[in-house]
Amino acid sequence: MSKNNAIDLDNLNLDELRAISENAQQLIAKKQHQRLYDAYMQFEQIAEDSNATIEEILKAGEKLEKKRSIKYRNTDNKEETWTGRGRKPTWLVEALAAGRDLEDFAI
Repeated sequence: MSKNNAIDLDNLNLDELRAISENAQQLIAKKQHQRLYDAYMQFEQIAEDSNATIEEILKAGEKLEKKRSIKYRNTDNKEETWTGRGRKPTWLVEALAAGRDLEDFAI
């Protein structure tokens, strides 16, 4: 906003301030909706260019995200993993208690 468009809020009464606030909230919602619509249209174009559906792309993304988020893997059982968030799994707690280092399990 340029200085020429600045509003001196201190000189407005409560009703005027509420009206500005309501208008601002409506404009924010409208712009958020437009931003999401624009992103969706870009996503549709990407799907079309990739000869895929949006659902197929999302499903592939979920699989990729799961693989990327794994930070630690049990060296004795490759199916046991941990993202590094939340409580440590039992297999990791036991291994650390036995003297192993966390970095031994890092992917």
